[in-house]
Amino acid sequence: MCSNFEPATLKQIADIIDNQLELDIDTYSSHVYPKDYCPIIIPSESGLQVVRGQFGLSPAWASDPVDYSTYNARLETIESKKTFEPPFTKNQFCLVPMQAFFEPYYLNTDGKKASKNHWQRIFRKDKSAFIIAGMFEFNSHFSEPVYSFTLLTHNADEEDFMQRFHRPEKEKRSISLVLADNRDDYLQADHQQITQLMTPIKGNDFDYKASE
Repeated sequence: MCSNFEPATLKQIADIIDNQLELDIDTYSSHVYPKDYCPIIIPSESGLQVVRGQFGLSPAWASDPVDYSTYNARLETIESKKTFEPPFTKNQFCLVPMQAFFEPYYLNTDGKKASKNHWQRIFRKDKSAFIIAGMFEFNSHFSEPVYSFTLLTHNADEEDFMQRFHRPEKEKRSISLVLADNRDDYLQADHQQITQLMTPIKGNDFDYKASE
């Protein structure tokens, strides 16, 4: 799972989609938590579109932002959830550009269980931006219409890199990459094929360091 992250800069996003962006850099935080805003990439009739998205999906039927956690959506149960099923079956997928994300770590340097978690900053070894698989919704019922989004998660118990995080006795969850060759296909994908376009986060490309 992922509850907070550093979004990519506008220059990094512009390089990713090969386009200049009309988005005020002051409208989003350099460290995003649930209910914060950041740039996300969605499909449009004219191609890729960058919009200001709120972290934590608010369903189209809601009259106010929801007061429960919707910043991550479990792929295994997503079609059984009232909040997530409509945008999932309507194929409303988005790309979430990041520089880093944060996960709790419960082991000491000697490999033994720690008494409390130590938040780790997870980033690409080459320091470049990367794209995470997301799903979005547009809500026109609020006083100001808003795009909101969630990050899609999967079980990571068997993943060498991502299974290191979270409590040792708990299920491990992870977000997924969308690699450059799959980004256009991901935004246009049918929900039944979406997992085929998602890639696990691996230690050969990523590293982590204690958050300051």
